[in-house]
Amino acid sequence: MVFKGISSRLNQRKVKVFAIFLLCSFFAWTLSKLSENYESRANFELLFTNFPDSLLLNTTEPHEIGLKLRTSGFKFLGYGLSKGRLKVNLSKVNKDDQGYYLKETTLKPQFERQLSNTISLLELEDEKLYLPLYKVATKEVKIVPNITLDLKQNHILEGKLVLEPAFAVLKGPSKEIRHIDKIESVPHVFEALTSSFTKILDLEKPQNLENTELLTTNVTITGKVVRFSEKAFTIPIKAINEPSGFSIRMFPSEVQLVCKASVATLKEIKSSDFEVVADYTQADSETSTIPLYLRSSPEGVYSAVMVQKEIEFVLEGL
Repeated sequence: MVFKGISSRLNQRKVKVFAIFLLCSFFAWTLSKLSENYESRANFELLFTNFPDSLLLNTTEPHEIGLKLRTSGFKFLGYGLSKGRLKVNLSKVNKDDQGYYLKETTLKPQFERQLSNTISLLELEDEKLYLPLYKVATKEVKIVPNITLDLKQNHILEGKLVLEPAFAVLKGPSKEIRHIDKIESVPHVFEALTSSFTKILDLEKPQNLENTELLTTNVTITGKVVRFSEKAFTIPIKAINEPSGFSIRMFPSEVQLVCKASVATLKEIKSSDFEVVADYTQADSETSTIPLYLRSSPEGVYSAVMVQKEIEFVLEGL
């Protein structure tokens, strides 16, 4: 019985040793085979660059190519686990009745430059690589800032907002972009402004532009914020369109006007820079009143409000 037990343990040990040697031999054989060179095909994902100005890529289609290679088994094993990537320069694209394509003679040098020295490119799947490209148009549209200006008390925006660039460029099918006339920035709120500002905002691509590329991606918005003050001016009223043979006598003949502008601007403004008119063609004969209009005011004025909106009048013969 003791002898049989020892014999059984020895047999189990031999089996284990044999299994280990067999496994090591298999690994050695596998490594040897993988280190040898083979000829086979591998698929690569294509990344396109240098698009011609009039063309875009249909992003809904897969972009792959099969290449016949000569390289080690290790390389083919790697391609099996993770697909390789190759860049394709589209600057020399051609067109025939079937569509846009690149010749093998154009593609092969590009691929060979990107593959390692241990890989030989034997041939492409086809002599021509047809590409899912389509013809497009370009269009400039105005940029509209989607912003809210929260100015602190006694502060104003002097002049207009400056946008750089003022226009965005769209590139896509004519049927998609022909009705687009503006591109908005992302929403933004400028809070408690007391000084001038510059802000770069991204542009929002309309959702219905599925095959259109927005070539302009952002806009720089600049605004000049200044502190304002108020000043009252006494402006003489000018009568216009008086009836023939009569003159208009106005009550009063002057009007008070409250002007808001920056402190620097107010120092330069004079009463003669404003023109207030009473147009007889707008007169109300029943009430003997004429509305007043501010016909002109100097640049840099934020607001100019007349204290009185109309005056009474009588006609006097000449």
